[in-house]
Amino acid sequence: MECIFCNADIEKGTEKIYVTSRGGMLYFCSNKCEKNMLKLRRKARKVKWTREYRREKDAHLKVLAEKESGKKQKKKEAKEKEVENEKKKSSKEKAKEKEVEKKKSPKKKTIKKEGDKSKKKKKK
Repeated sequence: MECIFCNADIEKGTEKIYVTSRGGMLYFCSNKCEKNMLKLRRKARKVKWTREYRREKDAHLKVLAEKESGKKQKKKEAKEKEVENEKKKSSKEKAKEKEVEKKKSPKKKTIKKEGDKSKKKKKK
């Protein structure tokens, strides 16, 4: 027999039985489960120590993991396509691209100052 709230197995003779007004029977393994369900009106899937909560959490984590792996796989495929496209380009096209890049980037000029490298004396 299982507890109606936490789904734990109940040994014979240790259960608590609650009879509803409609004649249904609810079996509880402990006062803790009985109080959570009847008095506090908690849902088993929202209480962390129940089996139902753990099952739902595991299912949720699996879904998240699948989404993450899907995103990673898409990124890998995109990188592979880029690599293939680069291999297909001929050496002439690469040379043209380099020339265009050189024209776009301005050349840096370095200015050398010619002057006295000796130490200047301080005036008093």
